[in-house]
Amino acid sequence: MKFNWPVALVLFFVLFIGTLVFILIKSRQYDHSLVIDDYYNQDIHYQEHYDKVKNMTNLTENVKISHDNANHELSIIFPSGNDKHGDIILYNPLSKHLDKKYSFDIQGDSIYKIPTDNLKTGRWKIKLDWKQNSQNYYFEEEIVL
Repeated sequence: MKFNWPVALVLFFVLFIGTLVFILIKSRQYDHSLVIDDYYNQDIHYQEHYDKVKNMTNLTENVKISHDNANHELSIIFPSGNDKHGDIILYNPLSKHLDKKYSFDIQGDSIYKIPTDNLKTGRWKIKLDWKQNSQNYYFEEEIVL
């Protein structure tokens, strides 16, 4: 069989269209949702978030996060002080359906423990947003469970 230009051109277009269809099918298999649903509202309040992060740099003690594999616990040790209340968000980059949110109100002890036996293994980002002594703070750290 003789290989000529019209056959090569048809073969090229068939392969090109086949590649585009393959890429389209593969792209539909992934979740392309936004990280947060109310991104516009969060953008408006960015200065408040920046102030919370700046307040964190003024603390003498840092937040310490440790994971105990044997007890399946995540321990969050806050700086010393009384009356801490706020939210802890465990953000998983794979899916927003895996995210967890915990509210806390700590009066004396500065340790908050979260059970990790129901969490999927992998990379997590811990976001802490709390108020202590009439100051707002924000801290985040990545861990691997």
